[in-house]
Amino acid sequence: NLEVQLKNVKPLVRTVNSSPKTMFNVYVMTAAGDPLTDVVYSILYSGTVTVPQSCEINAGQTILVNFGALYSGNFNHAGQKPEGVRAKKFSVPVKCSGLDSQVNLTMRLIATPDSHVPQAIASDNADVGVVVETDEGNALIPNDAQSVAPFITDSAGRANITLQAYPVSTTGETPAEGAFTALASLRVDFD
Repeated sequence: NLEVQLKNVKPLVRTVNSSPKTMFNVYVMTAAGDPLTDVVYSILYSGTVTVPQSCEINAGQTILVNFGALYSGNFNHAGQKPEGVRAKKFSVPVKCSGLDSQVNLTMRLIATPDSHVPQAIASDNADVGVVVETDEGNALIPNDAQSVAPFITDSAGRANITLQAYPVSTTGETPAEGAFTALASLRVDFD
């Protein structure tokens, strides 16, 4: 029996695949001093190491962003926020487990995009959408894997990401008065 033990010297994130590698070759010699040219067999190794990391966003609780009272007559330019409306900043706490060091991660938005303004989340009012941005003002486009908010956890696996959101007109038409709701999920990916 052949037993091999491998030691990991660097922290792993997610899954690491090892393609087949030759550990050693066995050769045939008919006399002492013969050249090692005829390989009888080779011992190869390969494998996959999966580390069970996970992240929890806002301790599993819903994040509510309330825009307060808005004047429907100000929703008159498609793709733009109403006049006088400021983006609402909100904090997204993330706690990851299964990590032994700081890790580069990204956060992205999973939602139904508005059909007229694709960088906005569709709401239950066809004339209103919601744009979510990083603290630096970069829009998180729904369902776009390249549209992310990068962040780094601390050594305990924690991070606090600041995002901002604001309503936009999606059609340029005055929306019906009343409350509107837009729903999205935040996803954390290991970089």
